[in-house]
Amino acid sequence: MNIHELASKYEDYTIALRRHFHMYPELGLQEEKTSARIQEELKEMGIPFDVVGHRNVVGRIEGGKPGKKLAIRADMDALPMQEEIESEYKSTVPGVMHACGHDAHTATLLGAAKCLMEMREELAGTVYLCFQVAEEISGNGPQEIVEYLSSKGGVDRIIGNHVAAPLPTGYAAVLKGAQFAGNCQWKLTVTGRGGHGSRPDQAIDPIRPAAMILNQITMIPSSYFDPFRTLVISPCMIHAGTAYNIIPDTCTIEGNLRYFHLEDLDTVLAKMEEIAEHTAAAFGASAKMEKIAYCPPVVNDDDAVDMAREVMAEIGTTYYPMPTPNTGSDDFSYMTAAYPGCYVQFGCKPDRPDAIPAHHNTRFFLDEKGFLPVVEFFVTYAAKYLK
Repeated sequence: MNIHELASKYEDYTIALRRHFHMYPELGLQEEKTSARIQEELKEMGIPFDVVGHRNVVGRIEGGKPGKKLAIRADMDALPMQEEIESEYKSTVPGVMHACGHDAHTATLLGAAKCLMEMREELAGTVYLCFQVAEEISGNGPQEIVEYLSSKGGVDRIIGNHVAAPLPTGYAAVLKGAQFAGNCQWKLTVTGRGGHGSRPDQAIDPIRPAAMILNQITMIPSSYFDPFRTLVISPCMIHAGTAYNIIPDTCTIEGNLRYFHLEDLDTVLAKMEEIAEHTAAAFGASAKMEKIAYCPPVVNDDDAVDMAREVMAEIGTTYYPMPTPNTGSDDFSYMTAAYPGCYVQFGCKPDRPDAIPAHHNTRFFLDEKGFLPVVEFFVTYAAKYLK
């Protein structure tokens, strides 16, 4: 039985499992039932595993001969969104849905595990199956898995997949070098002195300097950086005040910064802080800039990408040459920072007219025919790398 036939044998299993995860989504660091189901499936397959950190699960398949070590990663958390698309497997949890495809990631890795167990005697080496929690909230899942793998002597290569709703089924993409941007969550607090709305002269209004700071920091990329060196600064929340006639003490702005070069992060944050402090001071207020959470860019290894493209050709998937890196972010970056590897994207564009082919959308939907190529890719890559 060839790999395509083997993967096809477990296609229904993969789809059914994905539908189960989709019906019962869990937010980051709350993946109790999802983690438990993964453990049940691995037990049934006879795959030894460890629960790592906050419910991450790492399974281990030993090949018939010693050799290199390959890790494959899938994340499992959902998002705080209310699903609008009707289906027989619509989310049963109010206000929570898999709007990014992590349910498919978990199911396809379990489908690949089924295949790899059947052909494990043909493998020269070890495959680690890494099921990760809390990708959407930067919940230290990848760091916990990296620490675990390091305690086992590390791995020689690590791969992963993210389903791509905008990409047609049957297509796949991967770039050499940076593929996904780094992401930094920041918070700016402008502090003044509250007072009555009728006498702003007796108060120090923090809202006006905050508004000016907001406009100025969004101009940093075009004003201080090469226009071909991608940087995105997005203020996404602003909060101040409790009533229409009360000047508040503070105003806070929160947002995210996307970047592709590690050295840019501290440079941009320093410039944001400089602008904020000087602007606030001109109004008699003060400003504090905080770096809340961040992850580095996903940087793919050239050799890992070359093999990924070879595997795509072997399994009949059409390679899609991405014109530019993706400004979205993924904490798989911590894994590619620790070990050589690559992150691929397989198309699962929905064919429903009521669906929107965009991630983090309440009308997010996936074409289930796109799951089989992912399983086949993982299994073929493992067989090729551990030949």
